[in-house]
Amino acid sequence: MTTYRRIAAVKTAIEILRFLAEQKQAVSGQDIAVAVDAPHGTVMCHLATLEDERLVRCVGGAWEFDLGMSFFWAKRKAMLEGRIARDSAELKQLEG
Repeated sequence: MTTYRRIAAVKTAIEILRFLAEQKQAVSGQDIAVAVDAPHGTVMCHLATLEDERLVRCVGGAWEFDLGMSFFWAKRKAMLEGRIARDSAELKQLEG
């Protein structure tokens, strides 16, 4: 497939999804923009489109983003398990 040109917008979207997949919690659009070395407005346009397709989701009212449930349920499950582990450790610490 080396004869076909690459589409920069698709590459940016994939970089955004990969970055989100590596995060342990939701991150801001600005953090994503820095990580993928793209303008904030460009990243937000990608996020809006990805959100429409349920590949990412906006968490709470803080404009933080995470992978959506559409294709990435395993990542979400891992994040919840991580939260349970952190909460359990905090609970143990408070108990004693």
